[in-house]
Amino acid sequence: MKGFLLPLVLLLILSSALPAAAVKGNTGPKSMPELQAAIETILKETRTPGAAIAIVSRNQAEWVAGIGKADVAASQPVTTNTLFRLGSVSKTFAAIAALQLQEAGKLKLSDTVKQWVPDVPFVNPWEATHPLRLVHLLEQTSGFDDMHLREFALNDPTPVSLKDALVDDVACRVCRWPPGTRMSYCNAAPAVLAAVIEKATGERFEDYVQEHIFKPLHMDTAGYFHTPAVEQRMTRLYHPDGVTPYPYWNFALRPTVAVNASATDMANYLRFYLQRGSLDGTQVLQTASIERMETTETMPSAGLGSMYNYGLCNYPVAEGPFVFRGHNGAVMGGFVQMAYLPDQGRGYAVMINSGSFDAMYRIGELLHRFMTNNLAAPALPPVVPVQPGLRQHYQGYYQYISPTPQWAYGFERLITVKKLTFDAGGLSTSTCGWQRNRWVPMSDRLFRHENETIAMVALLPDADGETLIQYGFGTFKKVSALRVWSQLIGAGLVSVLMLSSLVLAPIWIFRKLFCKNYKLRPVLVRAWAAASAALLVTFDLLILWAFRGVATSRYFPDVSLGTFNSLTAGIMLTSLTFPLVAMVGLYVAWRERNTPMKRQTYWHSVLVGLGAVAVAIYYAYWGLIGLRLWA
Repeated sequence: MKGFLLPLVLLLILSSALPAAAVKGNTGPKSMPELQAAIETILKETRTPGAAIAIVSRNQAEWVAGIGKADVAASQPVTTNTLFRLGSVSKTFAAIAALQLQEAGKLKLSDTVKQWVPDVPFVNPWEATHPLRLVHLLEQTSGFDDMHLREFALNDPTPVSLKDALVDDVACRVCRWPPGTRMSYCNAAPAVLAAVIEKATGERFEDYVQEHIFKPLHMDTAGYFHTPAVEQRMTRLYHPDGVTPYPYWNFALRPTVAVNASATDMANYLRFYLQRGSLDGTQVLQTASIERMETTETMPSAGLGSMYNYGLCNYPVAEGPFVFRGHNGAVMGGFVQMAYLPDQGRGYAVMINSGSFDAMYRIGELLHRFMTNNLAAPALPPVVPVQPGLRQHYQGYYQYISPTPQWAYGFERLITVKKLTFDAGGLSTSTCGWQRNRWVPMSDRLFRHENETIAMVALLPDADGETLIQYGFGTFKKVSALRVWSQLIGAGLVSVLMLSSLVLAPIWIFRKLFCKNYKLRPVLVRAWAAASAALLVTFDLLILWAFRGVATSRYFPDVSLGTFNSLTAGIMLTSLTFPLVAMVGLYVAWRERNTPMKRQTYWHSVLVGLGAVAVAIYYAYWGLIGLRLWA
């Protein structure tokens, strides 16, 4: 049944915190004019009004430019001083502030959250043995659910204090596993760290960042607040049509996504990383702190070697043997990508005023290729043999156990099952038979693409009797082949049943309308079954429609999904009505069990009703029955 399976693909994309993998090879533009022309072509083809670009080397800005329109209606061009929303790049400033305070002896990343801000509510059932620490908030290993859509939808233009903002949506700040044992991206976590910074400094977080980070880095136009002066320099952010603007998004947890900055600001910010904590002689962080920002201590594979891991709001992206570091960001109608090559001393930032995934991905490809032109490639790690015992122990099927939005996990767990197959040359992985990848061992436990220098797959030490792997940022648990195939076959059978009921419905409706001797009672049995199938399909399709921008990899979903409206109400109502209709249908079938009708018709309707009830039980277990996206 298509309606049951269709949303799964989009929810896998939605829950992933991984950045897009870089395209291999280097056939990109060779000069700045070629690069600009290629970017202009992408903007035109994706209906993206404008972009701001900064390309830097360690000691200078090589190219800072605005391309296209900042305001389509007013025909206002993007300039080097046009302000863009940085989205999640904003989180990096919380990490820098925490490292500054650690250098000053005012806090330690190993401190617990409770010792600093006991009034900030969160729930950690493992607090006695695995307390929530500041480092978990920055490395995204807190175990928190991501912020609920309702909180994303808040748009109060009156700035609220961080303390008041953290009172809201407490339900997302519940540790779902012991902190420090798995990674799952939570937008609220760095905001909790920002509350600690306010406690440690006695200053408002935004004021601290302005004085101790923006000012010494000469990020002269960067800031967190939407003022009249900011409005005059701000780009509009646009819907996929490239014409209709979004309103300004006044996000309550400002440390998480709210920074506005220009290409000129970002050029200085990039050089701060390349100069390893300084900018032209002004030291903001010690080199050791920058290095700490680029490593992880709490992700499951920490300590195993060079792995694709999330550091302190900083992660790697491979372009062949080169490893970029940085962060990206997304808001409605805008994307930002910031990346730098620490060893080669080059970096870039690109900001667009459209939420087009395609535009940002393609521009990112161009920039990755451009930045690695004429650079000597780092040596690849040697390929090493893997012990036969490890191959035997880890070969098999694995299910994802570190979801980002918990509400989507009921779908996600079915389509993220990975199969690991070892041979003499290395490791192969596949996802439900698709997305096959080949990996070579760089140690007994780490596996990389053959032309890359960092690992993407790690064989983790067993924990509590479970065999675990890390794939990208995600943690997976070994499960039996029987469990995997029973789930897939069960979903397939239900899909066939639901689809067959909907396909046959027009036939018996026609017969009822035009065949005088067609009896009512078989129609009732079939009608209730078909209605339950139709409502289940409708529920799944409404979710698909709600997240269609992500499903088609076109644009960021609208925050109106966090409000009560006809779409979100429809999702809730259909999730409640399809199991009720299915149970009524089963009662009608039982009541009419002795009524003369074709036995295949009768049992088909019963099986459709049972299938819908089985789906409802599964959905209820994972919190999808009565789903209120606005809650």
